[in-house]
Amino acid sequence: MIDMINQVFDFNNYNLKKENTVLVIVDMVNGFLTQGALASPRCANIIPQVRKLLILTLENQIPVLAFADSHRPDSPEFRSFPVHCLAHTPESELEVSLQKICESGSFQKIEKNSTNGFFAPDFQKYLWIHPELQNFIVCGVCTDICVMQFALTLQAWANQNQKNLNIFIPVNAVATYDAPGHDAESLQKTALEIMQQAGIHLI
Repeated sequence: MIDMINQVFDFNNYNLKKENTVLVIVDMVNGFLTQGALASPRCANIIPQVRKLLILTLENQIPVLAFADSHRPDSPEFRSFPVHCLAHTPESELEVSLQKICESGSFQKIEKNSTNGFFAPDFQKYLWIHPELQNFIVCGVCTDICVMQFALTLQAWANQNQKNLNIFIPVNAVATYDAPGHDAESLQKTALEIMQQAGIHLI
């Protein structure tokens, strides 16, 4: 994992600079990791990898965005998923060790009310005020839902607007859950392949 993380920040190979790079952490919140209807031990297993990636990011003075599912009780999403990550509850908070690390550097939490953080108003604002961004490192959960939707939409937005963005997915720092009808191994593999075919870099 350390070798993989160091490769992410190989400035010569990827031209990653603090001025044009951001780390995006997707839904590393309690409600998908340790408590609630959608908590998954499989997803919780990547906490150490995300922690290492986050520390190295901040050491390089690269800013961090952290998406956090944060729903109202009447969220339309609950027609498709069990009630989870209600706003202002522990489920919608970042995992405690990641929260502590985030607070030591340039960090912004972005609440989202759908599976796709790209459409969160605060992310749209962030894109607008940071046109210099060229590199997005994306990690978190779930690979085949929130991570993939965000990465593919960001890539499509970049293509539409003639922007040469690089989106990097550290494969050891993304995960999805196991459940009846939702085989984590196969869906993880398929999601990564779909993102790669769209021009997203798997590292």
